[in-house]
Amino acid sequence: MKDSPLWWLFAVMSVLIWFAVMLPAMPTRKHKAFVSCGPALAVVPLAAYCLKSKEPFTEMLPVYCALIVSVPVGILGHHKALREVLADPDIPYDEATGPWTLQAACALAAFLGLALYYVAH
Repeated sequence: MKDSPLWWLFAVMSVLIWFAVMLPAMPTRKHKAFVSCGPALAVVPLAAYCLKSKEPFTEMLPVYCALIVSVPVGILGHHKALREVLADPDIPYDEATGPWTLQAACALAAFLGLALYYVAH
């Protein structure tokens, strides 16, 4: 199932989840534009890895799905607080941390760990 075409469907669903959760959490158009680049930018390192290792990109789609879904899962329940912090122009974007930071890190570790285990076996 690693190279199944179903992973393309899962990847599209992951991107839809990304946009459904992330865009409403962003307070300004600038933030929304920045966040909208996430799914496209996540493809770049995976594509580079696949080109270098000569592995089919389809086999790395579980990793892509894990990366894309982990961030929205990481901010679930924190939309309002995240919007408030990001709306404050005195706080730089890279310093806008809160409880969602730990939640996102744990989600990323869990999802990415499971995806890498799946891809490796």
